[in-house]
Amino acid sequence: MDKVEQAEKKMSPRQLFLFIIQAQIGVGVLSIPYDLSKTAKGGGGISVVIAGAITQIVILMMWTLLRKFPGMNLFQICIRLGGPIIGRLLIACYVGFFILLGSNVLLNAYMVLQRWILQSTPKWVVLLLFCIMTYYLAKEKLTVLARFYSLSSILFIPLIIFVSYGLTQARIEYMLPLTEAGLINILKGTKDTTISMYGFEMFLIIFPFIDASDSKKLKMISLSNLFVTLFYVFVVCTCLMVFNQTQLPMIPEPVIYLVKSLNFYIIDRADILFLSIWSITLVCSIASYFYAAADGLAVLFSKKNHQMFDPFVSVAFFLIALLPTTPMAIDRINKISEYAAYVFIAGVPFLLMLFSLFVKKKAGGAV
Repeated sequence: MDKVEQAEKKMSPRQLFLFIIQAQIGVGVLSIPYDLSKTAKGGGGISVVIAGAITQIVILMMWTLLRKFPGMNLFQICIRLGGPIIGRLLIACYVGFFILLGSNVLLNAYMVLQRWILQSTPKWVVLLLFCIMTYYLAKEKLTVLARFYSLSSILFIPLIIFVSYGLTQARIEYMLPLTEAGLINILKGTKDTTISMYGFEMFLIIFPFIDASDSKKLKMISLSNLFVTLFYVFVVCTCLMVFNQTQLPMIPEPVIYLVKSLNFYIIDRADILFLSIWSITLVCSIASYFYAAADGLAVLFSKKNHQMFDPFVSVAFFLIALLPTTPMAIDRINKISEYAAYVFIAGVPFLLMLFSLFVKKKAGGAV
C-alpha cells in the first residue's frame, strides 16, 4: 500500500472514539436488561461493569499485539506470523467470522423490527434494504465511514433523552438488593453483556489507519469502551427501576417497551421514532463488519482495495440472514456466533500475541 493511499485512510483520534462506539452499540442494547433480569436481577448493573472490565483487558491484549507490528492490521499480522499458507487460512476464517457476525446482527435487527413495527413486511425486503444501505456505506474508504459515524453519533442524544425520560417513573427499590441473585449469577450475567459489547474488535482492522501515537490510540478506544459500558449501565439500571422483577422477564425488548409506554404529549408512538433513530446506529454496526470482511478478502487475494469484493459480501450477508426461519435455527446461529467470537476476538489474538513474543524485532511496512 503506497503512502498516498494510506494517508487517505487516516482517521483522527476523535473519529476512532466515535467509530468504536458505533460499532459496539447494536441490537444488544435493546434486550440486555431482559437477559440480565433472568440471571443477575438487581445486580445487572454490576454485571455490565464487570463485562466492561473484561472487554478492556481484551483491548489491552489486542493493543499489545498491534503495536509490535507498526503499519499492519490483523490480516497482515496473520501473514507475517503464520506465513503465506497458515496466514491466509486465518484470514479466510476471519472473513467468515465477520460475515457471520454481521449477518447475525442483521438477522436480530429484522426480528426486532418485525415484532414492533414491520409485522406484515416480508423478511427479504427488510434484509435487502439493510444490505443496500450497508453496501453503499461500506464500499467507501475508511475515512468516509469515520465521517459518517461521527455525523450519526449526534443521534445518541435523542436516544439517551428517550431512555432518561423513563426515570420519571423509576422506583429504585425495584433493583434492590443489588446482590439478590448472588455473585455466581451476577458473573453469569457478565457473559450476556459481553456478547452485546462486540464491535471493539474493529480496532484490529483499523489500527494502522489512525493518525495518532500508539498510546493515544489505546486511550481513545479505552474511552470508547468506558462510554459504552456507562451507557449500558444507564440503560440496564433505568429498566430495572421502571419494571419490577415480575414484569421484566416477560419483556424481550424492555427499552422499546419503556419508550412506547411514555407519554411525550406531542408524539403518539415514540417507539417508532426511537427505532428509526436506532436503525441508523445499527447500519453503522453492520457496515463495520461488512468493511472488515471485504478488507480481509482484499488482503487474502492481494488486491489494493476492497470494492471488488463488496457485492459478494453483501450477498453473503443477505443469504445467511435470510435462511434461518424458525426460532431454533435463529437460536443456533446466535450460539455459533457467540462461540466463534470467543475464538476470534479473544483466542486467536491471544495466541498471535504469544507467538509474536518470539519475534525479537519489530516488524514494519506492509506485507
